[in-house]
Amino acid sequence: MCVVGNNIWAAYKNCIVVVDGESLQIVKVFAAHPRRDSQVRAVQWIGAGVWISIRLDSTLRLYHAHTYEHLQDVDIEPYVTKMLGTSRLDFSYMRTTALLVSNRRLWIGTGTGVVISVPLSDSLEQKVETSDTKKTSGGPGGLVRVYSSSNKDVKDVAFIPYCNLTQAQLSFHGHKDSVKFFLAVPGAPRVVDDDQEAELRKMLVLSGGDGYIDFRIGEENEPPVTPKGVRARDMSHLIIWEVDAELPVVSS
Repeated sequence: MCVVGNNIWAAYKNCIVVVDGESLQIVKVFAAHPRRDSQVRAVQWIGAGVWISIRLDSTLRLYHAHTYEHLQDVDIEPYVTKMLGTSRLDFSYMRTTALLVSNRRLWIGTGTGVVISVPLSDSLEQKVETSDTKKTSGGPGGLVRVYSSSNKDVKDVAFIPYCNLTQAQLSFHGHKDSVKFFLAVPGAPRVVDDDQEAELRKMLVLSGGDGYIDFRIGEENEPPVTPKGVRARDMSHLIIWEVDAELPVVSS
């Protein structure tokens, strides 16, 4: 469930049910995935777009927040394979298990414990139109489909958060099992010059999951630290990233 403007987007199996936040009346129902046995896992809203992930699926889908148009598909599996190779990954777990939008960035957690951060922009340099879906995109992100809106009466001047995996950043610090969740919290403010009218702040993005692994070196031999023979790297971990907030906070 996710608040999108004045509406609530609720997931039911493979469908999204849009409910008016005031009247609690159903505004729209549409299928986020063609297969009925699929399930919507996560919903994240920013600007005029809503990103949706599907359980047991590596493809993310972008929908328009007001017209409900399908705008983009992004498959993360080719990108992760290109960056880490095939020897360290289990493709049966190459699915999106956690999703977060924070500071105009899309944070993606996978079933293999890999964390990806992608900047969101209102335009794409490389597009593959739906009329030619048989061609593959040349970038490391694999399939990127961009859908144009059929509603010509809607004048959309809001930010549409397109995703381009050629600008993605993959963290070599991850979890041994699937990424369970993301959380974004404000960090300490950055010291700025006195002549600046705005105060810049930092954001902390946390990921939670079982175990910790550095994908550059893989598994390490480590003695157990508990009587039951559990190693420290096998315990539940929080991984924290510090990022600069893009938009300044105006000082009072």
